[in-house]
Amino acid sequence: MKMKNKNKFSAALLVVCVCWIILPGTGWAQESRVPWDRLTPDEQKVLKPFAQRWDQLPPNKQARLKKGAHRWGQLTPQQRQNMKRRMKTWKRMTPQQRQQVRKKFDRFSKLPPEQRKQLRRSRKWFNNLPPDKKRQLQKRWKSLPPDKRKQFLRHQNRKQSMKRKFRNRTPQQRQQFKRRMQQRRHR
Repeated sequence: MKMKNKNKFSAALLVVCVCWIILPGTGWAQESRVPWDRLTPDEQKVLKPFAQRWDQLPPNKQARLKKGAHRWGQLTPQQRQNMKRRMKTWKRMTPQQRQQVRKKFDRFSKLPPEQRKQLRRSRKWFNNLPPDKKRQLQKRWKSLPPDKRKQFLRHQNRKQSMKRKFRNRTPQQRQQFKRRMQQRRHR
């Protein structure tokens, strides 16, 4: 994968991770203050940069940070390393790049769950390809005119929709559908 695309991908993942760790959930605005000494030693260690001004932070921010510190404590060493690397990437980004990543994340989070699931599967499939195959596919995609790209994506969406419908059918309905398809092919 080219470095530029890898950085964009890393940045997008970073936003997802940052949101996962520190963005507020519903109902946090009513949270009460969390005294510093009520934090666990591990939470205090993670939140050390906030120690001096902890008492001045709004309760909802304290709750978000506490929850983020708790989640950080549950990550594996490899996940923490990945997160640190992504944080560095995020810090090096320009405000415009960050805004672009936020918009992409926003668009992604508004997709239906099934579509998000499919995108994750596709990304996983792509990431498991050998580097030369990845480059080949990227080159092919970039060489397509915009209208052909849209056409391809529409086709993929239709295909996914058909698969979903097929999975939701009874075994008998599936058999009937398969027979009809075979009959069409032999005409």
